Amino acid sequence: MKHIVVSGCSFTNNYRCNLQDERYWLNDRIEDWTWAHWLQQSLKETHILHNYGTITNDNKTIIRSIIYKISDLLKEGVNPNDINVIAQFTSLTRNSFFITPEKYQKANPALRFQKNTESWPHTVDYLINGKDKVSPYQQGYFHLTGGYNMTENPINLDTFIWNYHQNLLSYDERYFEWFEYICMLLDFCKSNGIDNIKFFTMSNNFSKKYLEEGKTPPFYHTPKSKSVYECIIENKDICDTWEQKDLHFNNSYVKTYADKIDFKKYFWFYEENFVHLYGGIIEWSIRNFDSNIDGELPNVLWREMNFMNVDEQKKYLEKSWYGHTSAILTKKFVNDVVLNWEIFK
Repeated sequence: MKHIVVSGCSFTNNYRCNLQDERYWLNDRIEDWTWAHWLQQSLKETHILHNYGTITNDNKTIIRSIIYKISDLLKEGVNPNDINVIAQFTSLTRNSFFITPEKYQKANPALRFQKNTESWPHTVDYLINGKDKVSPYQQGYFHLTGGYNMTENPINLDTFIWNYHQNLLSYDERYFEWFEYICMLLDFCKSNGIDNIKFFTMSNNFSKKYLEEGKTPPFYHTPKSKSVYECIIENKDICDTWEQKDLHFNNSYVKTYADKIDFKKYFWFYEENFVHLYGGIIEWSIRNFDSNIDGELPNVLWREMNFMNVDEQKKYLEKSWYGHTSAILTKKFVNDVVLNWEIFK
């Protein structure tokens, strides 16, 4: 059997990885399947897919978890030629910080480590039970900044994270670290003889117009007097990023690593002539949703809208335009996009 090591955010896994059984993610109901579920289903006769995605993951942790699982497979004697790698990168602005047991136990001396499958908000511990840990958080965890509600963790980092967002966070700061880690992953794979690698993003992390205009994404072209349902579902409204033909990074710290990455080789981007460049699965989803398709899966754009009627969907979208690609669309994404990547030829 060949192996596919994947990681990402909640667009790849609906929960936190490795809290108990490494393959627990396969228990998800089919209405909530991500692209990872459909890819495993499509290649189940020839490949084992290892899903290290976690809700609120940042790009560093996505890369770290992939390296961890590749190392685990190599230790087991898996041939590097039988390992494929897919990273679904998340929002550019997310970050993470490693918390050792000593730190969280000092904050709460009565708390040794988790002895069950409970998890703390905004955390991930991707070590494998029985191999590198006895139970969650035994050897530490990563605090993830991807969520924006109160954390209620043993170490309250809310003030620290707020200060980071206000005083340190910038696009160049995030690019610099992200590209540094991409180079680390590519060098690690190359040194171990692994060549089948593909990346894609949750949304557009590269187009200046997309990142800097500060508009609410549904209303790039549709008048704000219209409903979000009309913008996204009926008009399929996404940002026009066609004019930025080339990726260009001005900051020399960023360029040091960006210049080492072959974006055309390793990244899949959603592209549509005269409409969009450098898009991710969100932009692809909006443009590919068809409300007229009949089938057994809920025919909705976002899985949060599963089993909602049209009126309920409209109310949901007015509260939040954002969602996760639905199962009917992640299945199409795998069939139309992922299985056509050169790593599966």
